[in-house]
Amino acid sequence: MLRLFVLLLLSCPLVAQTARLDPEAVAAPDKSWEESRRWLQVDELAGRFRIETPGPLEHKIDTLDTAVGEQIFHTYFFKVPDLERAENVIYVLSYVDYPAGALHQDSTELVQELLRSTEESAAEALRGEVVYATEREVTGFPGRIWRIDYKEGAATARTLAFVVEQRYYELKTFSLTGRGLSESSDKFFKSFRLLSTGPG
Repeated sequence: MLRLFVLLLLSCPLVAQTARLDPEAVAAPDKSWEESRRWLQVDELAGRFRIETPGPLEHKIDTLDTAVGEQIFHTYFFKVPDLERAENVIYVLSYVDYPAGALHQDSTELVQELLRSTEESAAEALRGEVVYATEREVTGFPGRIWRIDYKEGAATARTLAFVVEQRYYELKTFSLTGRGLSESSDKFFKSFRLLSTGPG
């Protein structure tokens, strides 16, 4: 069951697009493009999240028929227009709701197994290597952060994934190596806030 959900997540078209970044097409920047931007705060009530991004997010919905029913993937993304100065070339936030009963929130072990499986499958999809991974809570919910280097080490994908009740969230940034410590990735990840849909 877990492997099926992981494969479904990776089947999202945007994930396939990010694997085709061409590191030879971009020169190393003198200064980060993101540093010169006033970041936007995005409140998405349907997705129950607030996040800061260096530019406006586009929203894409993909629907897939699976063995456990129809799954709807929501992907919000921003592609940096100035590739020569960009610290990251793509910022992504995506989520998918699991069927009721498919994932028990109180089972930390099950959630961590899902996150580790997702990490491993992402590395396979990118034909890359996991160079860093550790557990990390996000607003009190179990999560995991990892970094995958791919394209023979010329490109990097950073991911923060976590589960809130029956919803799986994933924040990603894609960059080329030699762009520094990726402070903009950290800013993007740390800005995430969960919005309550209940009263008060």
